[in-house]
Amino acid sequence: MDETTVANENDCCGNGCVNCVLDVGFRKSVDIDRLGKHNIISAYQKFRLLSKRPHNDSGVNSNSSENDLPEVLQLHFSVAELPNNASDYILEIPAGHHVMMRAILPSGLVWLRPYSPFWVDVLAMEFKILVNLAPNGPMSRFISSLQIGDSVEFRGPIGAPETITCSDAERHIFVITQGVAIAPTLRIVKEILENDEDFSKVVQLVCYRDLQHAFFRDTLREFNKYWNYTNRIYLAHQRCPSEMCRNTECSGKCAWFSKQLWYKETVFLRRFNETELMDVCKCVNEGTNLEFVIAGDKRFQKTVAEMIENSKVGVLEKNILLL
Repeated sequence: MDETTVANENDCCGNGCVNCVLDVGFRKSVDIDRLGKHNIISAYQKFRLLSKRPHNDSGVNSNSSENDLPEVLQLHFSVAELPNNASDYILEIPAGHHVMMRAILPSGLVWLRPYSPFWVDVLAMEFKILVNLAPNGPMSRFISSLQIGDSVEFRGPIGAPETITCSDAERHIFVITQGVAIAPTLRIVKEILENDEDFSKVVQLVCYRDLQHAFFRDTLREFNKYWNYTNRIYLAHQRCPSEMCRNTECSGKCAWFSKQLWYKETVFLRRFNETELMDVCKCVNEGTNLEFVIAGDKRFQKTVAEMIENSKVGVLEKNILLL
């Protein structure tokens, strides 16, 4: 949903969501059926803001002014009010799914915006989201004004009816992300890597503007400890203070850039393209099932989906998941 979408309480967000959150009843997920507990977020529920801080785990200090960088915030929410039978509830937000934030502005307008939690505590009923604030965006102004202790309404979860599930077949899962859109993919990747019964190989291809905007870089480093995981980072517009690269995009050969890289970190100073896709697909054995997860804005999703189609890597359309 873009920042220009306005809705009243009974309207949809206009984003064309599969399994629209406004059409979802007070339902149970598979785990909730097993436990006999209800999902606290299935109806609009108030969540209290526990923390709000700038998100920067890139490991690089910014040399630019704040006005040159998009403001990215990490927000931590907890359910504000529990029903009397609180033990009958948990917070169920499957990996790769979204929650809808509903903001009632002072003017009386209601704004809706989907966000993807990158961390969820089912029993404590808490979650964290990453928000890229758009200049002059009404929802961004609302989020910027939030104070610790304020309450915001959320409902969900919403998402594609089919997500990446455990498989005993030989398969490669390619996770291709753009900027902050890496957030909803992290839980998908983590669930695969931590599942002892899932032997899928995960290749994460992460596209950033530069190292200063390399979100969750520390998480990618943690994932690298798993035998069935690899990643590549693509930086489209890296600049540095080195005399060698002054006033031009970084060459990647200067001492400054080399010092920014972490142990066994694979970084390319170019855009991800079809050639890169073909290169990473070379490692796939013939007959292996291929699945793709693409997270980014609509233009990015369309471009990458067309790359996959043009590359003829042999993936079925149903095995391409757009987040």
